[in-house]
Amino acid sequence: MRFAVLAAFATIVAFPVLAGAPLSWRSEATSHDLDRLERYEDAVTKGMMESRVAGEENGSYNELVSVMEEETAEADPEKLKGQWNCRTIKAGGPFAGFVVYGWFRCEVMEKDGRLFFEKLSGSQRQSGYLYLRDEKSWVLLAAPNEGHSGPVREYSGPEGGVTDPQLIDEPAVVSLLKDGRARAVFPWPELESTFNVLEMTRR
Repeated sequence: MRFAVLAAFATIVAFPVLAGAPLSWRSEATSHDLDRLERYEDAVTKGMMESRVAGEENGSYNELVSVMEEETAEADPEKLKGQWNCRTIKAGGPFAGFVVYGWFRCEVMEKDGRLFFEKLSGSQRQSGYLYLRDEKSWVLLAAPNEGHSGPVREYSGPEGGVTDPQLIDEPAVVSLLKDGRARAVFPWPELESTFNVLEMTRR
C-alpha cells in the first residue's frame, strides 16, 4: 500500500495540473460520458475496422492511420496551449463510414487557472475544460456550441440532463503526438460515426 501511495504521489508531482483544476474528471463527467470513456478502446478498434474499406476506396484511410497510430508524447500543458488548425475525421458507423472534413481553427488556453479547449470556426463547434487522465493524455469534457450566440454553453456536469443528440455533451481523450500534432478522440458520438478524431496541427 505504501508503495502504491508513493507512486501516485510521484505521478502527480511529475505531471502537475494547472492551479485550481480538479484532480479527477470522473467526478465532473455525466454517467453517459463515463460509460463512453470506459469503452474508448472498443470504439477505436471498431471504428478503425469499419473505416478501412470506405477509406481505402478513395485513398484517404492513411490520413486516419497517420493521426491514430502516431506515438503520443508527454502530457505537457504548455505544449498543448495555443492556436491550432483542426479537422474532424469521422470513423465508422452505419451512416458516415469514413469522412474527412476541411481545416478550421481551434485553441487551447488557460481559463480560470485551467486548460480550456474551443473550436472557433466551422461546423460542430464545441468547448470545454481538460482534465489530466494520465502521463500522456487528458480528458476533454466538451459541450457543443453550434450556432450559439452569447456566452459559451458549459458542460452539463455530473447531473447531465441534455438528451437532444444535436446538443448532448461529448467527451474526448486528448493527446500530444511526437510529430508535433495533437488529437482529440471522441468515442461513441451520438450521431453518425463510431468515433470522431479531431486532428490538430500548429497554425
